[in-house]
Amino acid sequence: MEFDLEKWVSQKRKGEVLIEHIGSFTTEFIDELLPSMERDLSEKIEFDNIRKKVFHIFIECIQNLYHHIEPIHSIAETFGTDRLGAILLTKDGSFCRVTTGNFIDKSRQQQLKDRINKLNALTETEIKMLYRDTINNNNFSDKGGAGIGMIDMARKTGNKLQYQFYDVKNNPNLLFFSFDVCIS
Repeated sequence: MEFDLEKWVSQKRKGEVLIEHIGSFTTEFIDELLPSMERDLSEKIEFDNIRKKVFHIFIECIQNLYHHIEPIHSIAETFGTDRLGAILLTKDGSFCRVTTGNFIDKSRQQQLKDRINKLNALTETEIKMLYRDTINNNNFSDKGGAGIGMIDMARKTGNKLQYQFYDVKNNPNLLFFSFDVCIS
């Protein structure tokens, strides 16, 4: 499937768009976004338990983008940055969706697929056990994470994590990774 960023963003805008950012994810941007986001969520989402889940999942997703977007020099001319990422928070009826997207090296595809598919195959109890075991394991990656981000998202939402990979024109070693978390 050929990737088109504008088309992808357009498709992800289902419902009311609460937050949308396509570009770099700097500490300054994140520091500016979070206080206003908290205020906006208070106005747009009436139930505290949903609002807290949305905020938690959004923070987890933005941290993933901040820590895991790799510089890909071949996209800089087209997109104005070599660390392009996207995050959208939408509200559609009784649920919210956090969507992220970023370019990845094709060599990471199978690892991501396996990780998400494994989580999606687990029961709620198994996810809780995996979360507990991972926290107690104290193994940290070279990026400083313990590998609990996606586990925590599946645990907090009780929903399956959704993803898709898109081929990138004229670059067979590159994919665009699209990731959705639904919160109800």
